[in-house]
Amino acid sequence: MSAKVGDLVKWYELYADQIVKDAGTGVVMNVRNINYYDGSYKNKIYDVYRFQRSDIHAFIDYNIEKLEDQNV
Repeated sequence: MSAKVGDLVKWYELYADQIVKDAGTGVVMNVRNINYYDGSYKNKIYDVYRFQRSDIHAFIDYNIEKLEDQNV
């Protein structure tokens, strides 16, 4: 998933057993690269403004989906 700042996304909050706890839409405010174990494992953290909650929450790359344009 490669969203950029300003993209509309669908976000998911999960329980520890990977069941969806909450979901909604928002806009990407910031993207941070996270490297673990001297760079061998890379993830992106997305700071997303959540419309329903009116807050900013950090999501790992596999907990958001980019929304497609619906222009016809």
